[in-house]
Amino acid sequence: MNKEQFFKRNKGVINRLIRTRLGKTGRIVHGSRAQNALMPRFLSRHATDWDILARNPKKAAEGLEKVLDKKFRGDFFRVREGKTRRLKVHKVVSNITDEGVADFATAERRVPSITKRRIRFATLKDQKERAEKNLKTKSAIYRRKKDLDLLERIRIFEKQRGKKV
Repeated sequence: MNKEQFFKRNKGVINRLIRTRLGKTGRIVHGSRAQNALMPRFLSRHATDWDILARNPKKAAEGLEKVLDKKFRGDFFRVREGKTRRLKVHKVVSNITDEGVADFATAERRVPSITKRRIRFATLKDQKERAEKNLKTKSAIYRRKKDLDLLERIRIFEKQRGKKV
């Protein structure tokens, strides 16, 4: 079996490994993974990677990369430094498919979180506030579609629950 087939066969191991590591650390998951965890399944969105806030993102990314390489018994992952519009991001990327597995960043503010299944997720209220703020700023125009989608899903969730987030 070649490296590519081995990787595709064991792709499910990645999410399980990240989940177990997040349960042991004080890192916060945000983005679509957090939204999916806090909203009903019918309102979930497909999430390809993990967006994680950490105090030291470079160290966290390198640690995850080492653990994944050890689990896959080879050089299957690498850490790539990226940059979003506002902050520096360290990405754990697959060497086989060149897809991102996890993005580690430092929060520029204190992010309120909820613990669910031993993993800390950014609250929906906080994500809603950020989306509303992003919609008002010109520099965040690239996020407009995502933010409008999030606000619509939260509106449906609030309507179903009968109370605000």
